[in-house]
Amino acid sequence: MKALLLDSVNKEVKEVNPQGLEDYYDMIGCKCIDIVTRSIGKNWYEIICDDEGLLTNDPIISAIDNFGQVMLVGNLIICGPVDGEGELTDLSDNDIKYIKKRIMTLDTRLHEDVLMLTQCGY
Repeated sequence: MKALLLDSVNKEVKEVNPQGLEDYYDMIGCKCIDIVTRSIGKNWYEIICDDEGLLTNDPIISAIDNFGQVMLVGNLIICGPVDGEGELTDLSDNDIKYIKKRIMTLDTRLHEDVLMLTQCGY
């Protein structure tokens, strides 16, 4: 599956091809994942994230809404929407460009130069 990894820990964004749960856990660096549906701008995507990210000692914000409110923390894998069988789908090259335009480097109270997905919504 062609996806986009927003690695907030190593401060990089890259295309990835995760093949299943083990890859998700390795890329995100967590023990419990969640797959959530979120809008990014006007388009909808599936985002694989750390389900317990807010319970860590020092969470790094990785997604905010249009008002700067925290949506997600930690590393994120952004995928296409689920298909008719409930399987995650590939991102197109246009999707990747669209999403990358909405990733910015911002400072928070506790961290500088954080890669953050903006315009994220329910």
